[in-house]
Amino acid sequence: MSQAFEKFKPLAPLFLRFGLGMIFLYHGVTKIFAEGTSLGFSWSRSGLPTVIQALVAWGEFLGGIACLTGFMTEIASCGIIVIMLGAILTVHGKNGFNMMNRGFEYNFALIIMALTLIALGPGNIRIGGKGKK
Repeated sequence: MSQAFEKFKPLAPLFLRFGLGMIFLYHGVTKIFAEGTSLGFSWSRSGLPTVIQALVAWGEFLGGIACLTGFMTEIASCGIIVIMLGAILTVHGKNGFNMMNRGFEYNFALIIMALTLIALGPGNIRIGGKGKK
């Protein structure tokens, strides 16, 4: 049985990239293309400056695409970490860790996923050449 699982290990970065990429692509698309969001400049009611709103929206969108394709994955993961740290500092941190209380548990999990992608690299199945083995 363990030999069957061994065959999946080289695909671990691909699976992780797919999960993280889909999450951030989804959130980026909704912040940029939903009605009334002004291409990412007005999606938040938290009083964030419009420039920050646009940077977050486009960072999520482009970071999601980068993770999905494996192109510049490590740089995209760094951007995702910055965005999630910002979410913790401005919104979720005051609510503690528990996601049920709107805490930062989910943001923390996404940061760990991004850190893991930085450590593993994008893997061999990606756009832009060979990945780390």
